[in-house]
Amino acid sequence: MRDHSRFVAFILIAAAFAVSALAFPTLPLRAPTHWGLSGQADGFSGRLTGAFLMPAIMLTILIVLIVIPRYDRALFIRYKDRGTDSSTAQPIYNVIIVAVLAMLLAIHVFAITSALGLVGASRQPVLIAAIASLGCIVIGNYMPRVTRRNAFVGFRVPWAYASEEVWRRTQRAGGYGMVTAGIIGLVGAFALPSAPLKPFIIAMIAQIGVVMVYSYRIAHARDVA
Repeated sequence: MRDHSRFVAFILIAAAFAVSALAFPTLPLRAPTHWGLSGQADGFSGRLTGAFLMPAIMLTILIVLIVIPRYDRALFIRYKDRGTDSSTAQPIYNVIIVAVLAMLLAIHVFAITSALGLVGASRQPVLIAAIASLGCIVIGNYMPRVTRRNAFVGFRVPWAYASEEVWRRTQRAGGYGMVTAGIIGLVGAFALPSAPLKPFIIAMIAQIGVVMVYSYRIAHARDVA
């Protein structure tokens, strides 16, 4: 990652740990750590886990995504080297990592404030659906710019690796699909408060199916041609 991207990423992780440290003395003994399809908390853990699990996950994700791409071709991807397609370490890859960490930080702040009683139980389902939908919109906006084949970022169905063109078109379709699903999820979160996550989940499943079929067809058409 470039230095500025790594710096931003570490700031987000430090913020997550800071929120946990500040809230820890007043957190209840059982803190929510999972929300079901209804948007209501359905999984709880001890105070220490509830406070520091997400920051630890964020730090692990960053370390893994910094180190592992160096071995992308050796361990994961099997296709002929191309001069324009030789590395996953590019600016857009860094931006997506930062966007993912920012979304996880938002979820963490939501979880901590919910555990402290600062977010009412009736508002929690809508807020978690809105956070997920907004994160999908932001990440989807950058997905079409992932123009290099890699094993870590993008819609990585097997046939998307058929060529650079198939890969780019797959990511473009996937990005548009994620933004569309995020918009549907955001609208649905407020239009269907009794089950605010369902519109987002249904839209995500639908767009993944459409992108998979689309990617397969353009890869197959290329092979036939």
